[in-house]
Amino acid sequence: MPELNVDKHVLQAMDVAIVDAVWNGVWQSIKIAAAADAHEVNIAPHNFYGHLATMMNAHFAAATPNLRIMEVDIDRLPWDKEVFIKAPQFEDGHLVVPNEPGWGTEPNEDGIRAHEPRAGGGLLNYRQS
Repeated sequence: MPELNVDKHVLQAMDVAIVDAVWNGVWQSIKIAAAADAHEVNIAPHNFYGHLATMMNAHFAAATPNLRIMEVDIDRLPWDKEVFIKAPQFEDGHLVVPNEPGWGTEPNEDGIRAHEPRAGGGLLNYRQS
């Protein structure tokens, strides 16, 4: 958030606060959203991690009065539906927040084993010869 003891014009430099609930944790993200709301700033959950993160962000967004929009990566991996027990559901372009206990999906360990990481991949081996 911007410095809180400056004039109103500086505080209006932010239209939407991008909050990463998966990285920050949902509880800390609720605090960030409340601080933004106190200054009439909307929030948008940042999300590109997959179905579990989508559902975590959906619950966070549903509990936040100053939600503007939520980022969703609907075509992240061709096998995303295999590595989670349930994919997020959309109706009329809106993500449906599940009402069952938990986040609304879980990793499918058999699906994860079927798509193990490639050896030598990732940031630690990026562009190394």
